Amino acid sequence: MKSKIKVFASFCLMVGICLLVGCGAKSEPIGKLAGVEGKVDVKPASAEAFAAAAVQQQVFTGDSIRTSDDAKAEIQLTDNSRIVLSSNTYLEVRNFSEKDLRQMNGIAIYKISPQNKELKIHTPSGMATVLGTTLRIDVSDKETIVSVEEGKVGFSKKPGHQVIIEAGKQYASTAEEDTANNIDPLELEKLFGDGKLAPIINPR
Repeated sequence: MKSKIKVFASFCLMVGICLLVGCGAKSEPIGKLAGVEGKVDVKPASAEAFAAAAVQQQVFTGDSIRTSDDAKAEIQLTDNSRIVLSSNTYLEVRNFSEKDLRQMNGIAIYKISPQNKELKIHTPSGMATVLGTTLRIDVSDKETIVSVEEGKVGFSKKPGHQVIIEAGKQYASTAEEDTANNIDPLELEKLFGDGKLAPIINPR
């Protein structure tokens, strides 16, 4: 009887250790840095400080990526979605298995492949939800502006609130009305151009 108890206790101990350390399994990368221009830094989930990023560097859940002045980074995800970070932008990959990101500031263009689960992009002003589309998000401490080139995006400032932003439209979190506005076609082309992205949020 005592022998059985010891075996059972040893088994429980092994299970507990596996749960704590993941049985040594390493998490799978969710993508890679397909392009890096200027000063781009990455902080892995297990690290306490940022370090210089490199092209082809793998990206994992829990990583944070930031770009400095005149810098740019392109993240290519495993589902062929792409995220382009402009200068002075900070992005956290909170939990990619749950499609959960956080853009703290700056400008990012998301080219999201159609998927069976909504991608959630949190900002200080709310949350954008995306299934498959091309959108741009400009973020400051007090305002978020969502511009949509293709597809459709929902933006929520609080639980139970959502504004639908369709292709060719733009919505600002500071707007008094819960409606998205049309974007001039020439302005839309500038917003999603391949060159340096000009900010559309007034720094004041």
